[in-house]
Amino acid sequence: MTATQNKKLSILIGLDLSSMDVFLIEYVKILCKILTVDKVVFIHNIKMGELPKDFLTPQNTDRITNQINKRLQDQIQNTEPEYEFEIRVKMENYSELAFMNLFKSEHFDLLVLGNKQSFVGNGGLAQKLIRVFPSAILMVPETYRSPLTTIIDAIDFSKYTTTIMNWADRFKNNSKGQKINHKAVYISKFNWAFLPTITAKGIKEATDLDIAKRQKDWNEKYATYSDIEIIAAGEKSIPTTLLEQSERLNASIMILGVKGRTGFKDLFLGSVANDIIQRPTNTCLLFVK
Repeated sequence: MTATQNKKLSILIGLDLSSMDVFLIEYVKILCKILTVDKVVFIHNIKMGELPKDFLTPQNTDRITNQINKRLQDQIQNTEPEYEFEIRVKMENYSELAFMNLFKSEHFDLLVLGNKQSFVGNGGLAQKLIRVFPSAILMVPETYRSPLTTIIDAIDFSKYTTTIMNWADRFKNNSKGQKINHKAVYISKFNWAFLPTITAKGIKEATDLDIAKRQKDWNEKYATYSDIEIIAAGEKSIPTTLLEQSERLNASIMILGVKGRTGFKDLFLGSVANDIIQRPTNTCLLFVK
């Protein structure tokens, strides 16, 4: 195990006082039994703009902050955690500011958020944080698979490939002795929209060339890491094909990359990441940067 894989992680978990919280709290227990964790912090933000203006006195804000802190403390303790944790209750007009400001004062390696499937919630905050929060982000559905047994590395041969593999190794070669399998997968997709007159034969030839090239690249650069399964998406999209593979493999987590961390591109997610986060899934999605 490399130094990076063995690094003690600082984990931040976002809670919103909804039914989703209990699932996130339980999932942190799972993570702490697999990963090497240094610090666990739970955060909840009180949106100041949603409170009556005459309520915003120091006495009132202290009281509500203390009440929420105690509620979360009791809820977490009821799960009998085997790890130490801290709670941060913040007051910002925008929740993403609370997360970003906390990151500036306390570095985190992983942010854990809920990916609500049947619970009420539009996922707006999560999509903002996936774009701007500096660390990796794990989206956990309330329907997550347990125990955690299988990881999918969604390889795209971009700058994220090494980071994806490092995170997979943290799980696969964990110091806790938990047996976790992983599967590297690449989805080959020819974007025929740029060539609307191309024939089916032409699409197949282009796809075959891409598959051969990617297999060669993998063998030259990453053959010592693992084998890779290369799948032709055909008429399906890459997100659809990836989610089908996660169901076929009964995957607990899928690891994939997002768009760049600096400059104008920070405003956008990659098309695959942007699409996949909006689809129903029982698989946890780990977006790395």
